[in-house]
Amino acid sequence: MSKFMMSVMFAVLLAALPAKAAMIYMSPAQQQGAVSDTLSVDVFVSGLAGEIVSGWDLLLLFDDSILQATDVFFDLANFTDDPLLDALYDFNITGGAVSSFMVSFLTDAELALKQTEPVRLFSVSFLALTDGVSLINFGSDTNFELNVVGADGISLDLMARGACIGVGQGQCAAEIPVPATLWLFALVAVLPFSRRFRSAS
Repeated sequence: MSKFMMSVMFAVLLAALPAKAAMIYMSPAQQQGAVSDTLSVDVFVSGLAGEIVSGWDLLLLFDDSILQATDVFFDLANFTDDPLLDALYDFNITGGAVSSFMVSFLTDAELALKQTEPVRLFSVSFLALTDGVSLINFGSDTNFELNVVGADGISLDLMARGACIGVGQGQCAAEIPVPATLWLFALVAVLPFSRRFRSAS
């Protein structure tokens, strides 16, 4: 009986998890530098499950008292043969925000041949200004700040993970890996039921 209930609880937990979505994330998730260092993060998309990336409209937010964004480098190998003909792309840096967009003019079939996971979209370089910690996160507007387009011009369902840069004395907090977090949640959810069965027997 208790094994059956544990199985049921595990199935309920899995059903409660969100449907599989592509992941947009920054790498490295954490890094440390000294004042006046140049640091960078790459933006990737993975978990496409047969989908492609044909364009995006993204906004990255950071603490401009700690970091100064200096440049954006597009990974054109994933999207173009001739940058002048095959894609339209640009970026803008304003204070603590970096906006970027890309529209590929290649066909979906051509993009599928060029892209292997994870697909790197672009990199952002930062100048470390002073001691402290800056989180770097994506905006939340799914039309203009967190929009990655797949096949047939349809926006992808995305999960997003940002990054942290520590400068000088600033230290990023330790992260718990996502799988460990899920197992911890499952343990907490099932624990009250296992205690009931023990006391009943």
